[in-house]
Amino acid sequence: MIMQGGNVPSRRALRRNLTAMNADGFSFSVMVGIAETYLPAFMLARGFGELNAALIATLPVLLGSVLQLAAPAALQWFGCYRRFVVTAALVQSLSVLMLMVLALSDGAGAWMVFLPATLYWAAGLATGPAWNLWAEKLVPKRIRSGFFARRSRLCHVGVLLGLVSGGLVLRWSVETPWNVLAFSLLFGVGAAGRFVSAAMLARQTQVRMANRDEREADSIPVPRVSLLLRLWASRRGLFRTGTAGRLVLFLMLVQTAVHISGPYFNPFMLRILKLSWVEYMGLLSLGFVGKMLSLPWAGRFANRFGSDRLLWVGSLGIVPISALWFVSQELWFLGCLQILSGLVWGCYELAMLLQFFRQIPVERRIAVLTIYNVGNSAAMVLGTLLGALILNRFNRSFDGYLLVFVASGCCRAVSLLALPGRRTAVRSTVQAVRTAQTLVKARTLRFQPAELSLAGPHCGPSAVSVQTEKVESRSVAAQ
Repeated sequence: MIMQGGNVPSRRALRRNLTAMNADGFSFSVMVGIAETYLPAFMLARGFGELNAALIATLPVLLGSVLQLAAPAALQWFGCYRRFVVTAALVQSLSVLMLMVLALSDGAGAWMVFLPATLYWAAGLATGPAWNLWAEKLVPKRIRSGFFARRSRLCHVGVLLGLVSGGLVLRWSVETPWNVLAFSLLFGVGAAGRFVSAAMLARQTQVRMANRDEREADSIPVPRVSLLLRLWASRRGLFRTGTAGRLVLFLMLVQTAVHISGPYFNPFMLRILKLSWVEYMGLLSLGFVGKMLSLPWAGRFANRFGSDRLLWVGSLGIVPISALWFVSQELWFLGCLQILSGLVWGCYELAMLLQFFRQIPVERRIAVLTIYNVGNSAAMVLGTLLGALILNRFNRSFDGYLLVFVASGCCRAVSLLALPGRRTAVRSTVQAVRTAQTLVKARTLRFQPAELSLAGPHCGPSAVSVQTEKVESRSVAAQ
């Protein structure tokens, strides 16, 4: 079915689109949980070392982001969102199949794993901006926030299902000769999940522009200019003062700080702490549980106080998360820490998404997000290399890992200096805390015994009541 850009889809078409989008998100998330998440563990199981296990989570992202620079031109050549997104999804499914073949091969080297991983990220990053605009046209604005909130929770369920299933398979195979080959099963299921996702994408309505002939209606309204000119114009708009430039700079600094430690949690849990596959899978799953719990609250907070405040809360919350691994390595403590990590990361990621929607115009979103993917991936690789320098300096010891985690926390705190609107956020936060302290103090005086309240000539009940009313009126006015 084809929908004109200015028309409202019928109820039947809308219901079919929403069902297909939910099925696409769920099956894609199963692939992420059962295949993408266990890729660093696969590198360790094949004996490729901690550094390769860390780089497999970042270097292919950088290389893939460079390849996806051609996405705007490819989208223009395909002429419609659906054909482009479905093709990229099939390419991503093919890359996971290549990983399955490498898991079955005995002579595969580490560099061979990086090739399909790069193709995987190139296809995934290229799909994102185009799918973003396509979904915006398919889902009416009146139901958009509620639908995508439910879809996000369904996606987290899919990731959890993939994580748990993969962990159980690896736990079963850990004491058998089939330990490495078990990863081929995980990658095979992941490829099938992405193939189902592509099939669900193909069932969704193709949007055409109104008031065009049949040939022109199926095309994307992008000016016929060269790719380099469009990317250069988007770069100038991105980093111009007063636009999203400061936000992009802040996000890149955060990514650099986070990836000083991020890629090294997997080797630390599996090689240093020697966790079982069930314990490892459980800790990863708790992080997604925390995100699921935070999404409803974060959405309500953003609606009431704005995405700027939510970004401040999330950014402040992620600062101590990695450093807290220094406190204790007990499994119960790490489990609680993972839930807390999911809570604050859920707020941060939702705020980041809302900020991009608010600050980047629709007509430039594909090109701007394409450029942002490159800078974001470069920041990830830079952080990974900085973490590797610290870790190698201490011979990849237990203390070296803890130092990496603490260093990441310190760099996250420094990156807050680049947070857009940080002064306003800090002032409002301090004011709210002071107002709360004054209210608590005033209400405590109100409910003290009478003999204590009448201790002095200026501390009678009437004076306390007047003071409390003034404080409460100021707090209401501040809100």
